[in-house]
Amino acid sequence: MLKAYFYRIRLIASVVAVTILPILITGLVLLHAAEQALLEEKKQKLIAITQQLDFALPKDYDDLTKRLGVQEATRAQKIEYLNQALQPLTDRIADEHPGIGVGYYAADLDAIVTYGPSQEMKFHVGESISPEHFGRLVMESGKPEIAIGEQVRGNIMNAMYPLKRNGKMIGYTWANELMSNIDVQLAGMRRSIFAISGVGCLIAALVSGLMVHRLEALLEEIKAGLKTISLDLSHRMRRLAGEPGEISEAINRMAGELQASRTRTETIMQSMDSGVLALDDQGRITSWNEAAAKITGRSAEQVMGKAHAEVFAESAEFVGLLTETLVHGRTIRDAEWEYKHPERGHRYVKVGTSIWVSPTDQVLGVIVVLDERTEWKRMELRLAQAERLAVIGEWAASIAHEVRNPLTSIKAFAQIIEEDLPEEHACREYTEIIVEEVERLNRFADELLLFSRPDEEAHVPIHLWDVINQTVMLMERSAAGKGIQVERCFGDHAPFVLASPDLLKQVFLNILINAIQAMPHGGVIQIQTEKDGNQACIHVTNDGQPIAEEHLLSVFEPFYTTKPSGTGLGLAISQRIVHAYGGHITAQNVANGVRFTVTLPGRWEEAER
Repeated sequence: MLKAYFYRIRLIASVVAVTILPILITGLVLLHAAEQALLEEKKQKLIAITQQLDFALPKDYDDLTKRLGVQEATRAQKIEYLNQALQPLTDRIADEHPGIGVGYYAADLDAIVTYGPSQEMKFHVGESISPEHFGRLVMESGKPEIAIGEQVRGNIMNAMYPLKRNGKMIGYTWANELMSNIDVQLAGMRRSIFAISGVGCLIAALVSGLMVHRLEALLEEIKAGLKTISLDLSHRMRRLAGEPGEISEAINRMAGELQASRTRTETIMQSMDSGVLALDDQGRITSWNEAAAKITGRSAEQVMGKAHAEVFAESAEFVGLLTETLVHGRTIRDAEWEYKHPERGHRYVKVGTSIWVSPTDQVLGVIVVLDERTEWKRMELRLAQAERLAVIGEWAASIAHEVRNPLTSIKAFAQIIEEDLPEEHACREYTEIIVEEVERLNRFADELLLFSRPDEEAHVPIHLWDVINQTVMLMERSAAGKGIQVERCFGDHAPFVLASPDLLKQVFLNILINAIQAMPHGGVIQIQTEKDGNQACIHVTNDGQPIAEEHLLSVFEPFYTTKPSGTGLGLAISQRIVHAYGGHITAQNVANGVRFTVTLPGRWEEAER
């Protein structure tokens, strides 16, 4: 609002500057020119009167005194006779030019000999001018002079003309006018010019005000139309009259073109599998497609118009990638962003950034492309894990074969020693421990062999529900003793798989054992089956504590365990068995605990028979 107010003031000031100021300046220039013209006219008039006085003087003062017969008279008498002779002349000229004072000055007598109009100025007759008076300059230089200021008569404009007869300077004549009279004329002229300029300014102000009001109304309408169009490109402005109408039509055409372009762009954006977002040059999000919303878990309404650093505040790594491009102009290729989705858990995303440039090479911001890589990443990790498991399997098979023969001998010798000892002999306790430990090592060797050669068992079509039910029966009593309830939620399909019943039972047994151990305070274990294309999926969900994201894949590594007495082979063996049947196992944290999912190729034709 304040900004619009200042804009209005600037607009009014601009209109005033281009309308009223020229009138004022013109008035001042005219006033100055008129004043100069009036003063110049006064000067020319006064000079002309002095020339008239020069022409009216017959010869010189000496000739005049001779004709009057007063050559031998005193200075005062000469002045008096000259005054009597010349006074009628000066009074006549003064009468012809009201307000003008005229007279003669005699150099030899150094006195004013006449000053008309005599009724007002005769008392000055006989006076000498001061040494600084301009009249002395005129008599010395022989050139006319005009002086303004305090002189004999007062503050006057005084035109002085030299009187020269037979090469001799005999004095000068003058014509003057009071500056007060001139000022009165100037004041009247000023009032006239000011009045005319004022009327002109008033008219200009009224016309300018109407123009500004009309312009503001048009601008407000155009601004309101643009604001509405920015929110709704289907809106069209009304047709305005005159040139503003051309503007409104141009805006409507532009809106139509933008609407068509945006529709095409939005259709393309929303159809892309990759997430696309755009940042302006301030880092604010200006575009956000559906794929970006799905990948990040944030809707367009939550992020549009906000700064990227605010939206992704919890991911400093991603903010750093965007800032690198936004601030330093460095594009990013194939960067990996690891983050936690609010609903889908740990995710991996490939990030690419580009500079957003206008057709005129102006930098507008940054374009960011996001590609979901979580499944690819997991497949990559599973492939690496499978390769490691294959190597470990070969190593495990070698160890198992090498260990079993010595274990058999140790067990046999321990049993022989035990048979030779009396029943009450203290060493029989140790031989029993030896036999038990050998048995434990044999079981461990069997597990190693099972881990290394899970596909050596016979594969037959088996019904998953039967295998699951048998496994649950084995664990149900143990689970109930710990306050754990096992729920089975089988789907509508009855899946068959090609596998060994015993090994598949071992897979579910290992998963259920881990689930029970993860729930020391009781809870619910839920087993669900579903069909996913040609795959049979078995989900085992427990209410235990979630597994750290970075450990979700490690739980299938051989010898990885968090239990003091565990071998770390249970889930690794399960993974190897399922891999042997063309499937895989995954672990993920869900809202109410941890879920293990076994995925196997289904044989649905067996179920239909």
